[in-house]
Amino acid sequence: MGKKKQRQQDQPKGSRRDVLIVVAVMFAISLLIAAAIPVGCAASLMGGYHRFIQDLGSSLMYARENESLEISVDGETRKADLSQAEAIYGLISDTGMGSPLSEAPDSEPLAFIFGDGSSLQLFSTRIDEPDGKQVDGLAICYQRKDGTTFAYDTDQLTYQDVVSRIQ
Repeated sequence: MGKKKQRQQDQPKGSRRDVLIVVAVMFAISLLIAAAIPVGCAASLMGGYHRFIQDLGSSLMYARENESLEISVDGETRKADLSQAEAIYGLISDTGMGSPLSEAPDSEPLAFIFGDGSSLQLFSTRIDEPDGKQVDGLAICYQRKDGTTFAYDTDQLTYQDVVSRIQ
C-alpha cells in the first residue's frame, strides 16, 4: 500500500510539470509569431519596392528601345527626354522607400508615360511627421502595364527636386 500512495503523490507533480512545459512552449511560440509578423510585413514592403524599381527600369528600357517616352506636365503631354526620366529613376532608387500609400493624391501629377502601358506619376504632397509637424514631400505612384499600382510617399524628396531634374 505504501508504493501505491507514493505513485499517487508523484502523479500530480508530473502533471503540473507537464502543464508548465506546455504553457512555456506556447508562450515561446506566441513570442516568435509576434516577432515574425512585423519582420514579414517589412520584408513584403521591401520586396514590393524592389519589384517597383525593377519594373520601372524595364519601362525605361522599353521607352528607350521604342522611343516612346512621353511626359505630362499640367495636363499637357509631349515627347520626353530619356535622360530626364533616367535622372529621376536614379534619384528615386538612390533615395529608397518611404511610407506606403493606398491611393494617389488628388492633385495634378508630373507623369512619365513609357509606351508599354506603364506610367510614373509624381505628386507634391505634405507628410505628417511623428512629432506632429508637416513637411514637403513627394508621392510616387507607378502604374504597371497590368494596371496594378505601387505607391508611396517620402519626405526624402520633394516635387521641386524632381522638377529641377527635368528643366
